[in-house]
Amino acid sequence: MGPMVARALPTARQRLLRQRQHGAILQQQDRRELERSGWRTTLDFRENNVRGRDGRLLQVEEIWHAEAERDPNGARTRGVDFIHATAESVDEVWAKLRRQAELADVRRGDEPAAQAS
Repeated sequence: MGPMVARALPTARQRLLRQRQHGAILQQQDRRELERSGWRTTLDFRENNVRGRDGRLLQVEEIWHAEAERDPNGARTRGVDFIHATAESVDEVWAKLRRQAELADVRRGDEPAAQAS
């Protein structure tokens, strides 16, 4: 048996780099894109237990609920944009929420023309 060499603990920078390579930081591109464009986002998880008449657990339904809000132009006249989506997976709920955000941008773009007429 050779001599045992004590390994140094990783520094904070090394831990951060490892997390970026393997952690959730690289996932959920839709959520990151929403936040970059000014949306504040939240994510909730719900678990619905489906039981039979005799009380036995038949199924567990996982539901993810995401919400986002944005205050365009300080909300002086138009108010705050609020969108939400639900889905059975995290990636799916962020994709749905991003589509809702794109629709909100389209609707917000139509408002000045509607107000002028």
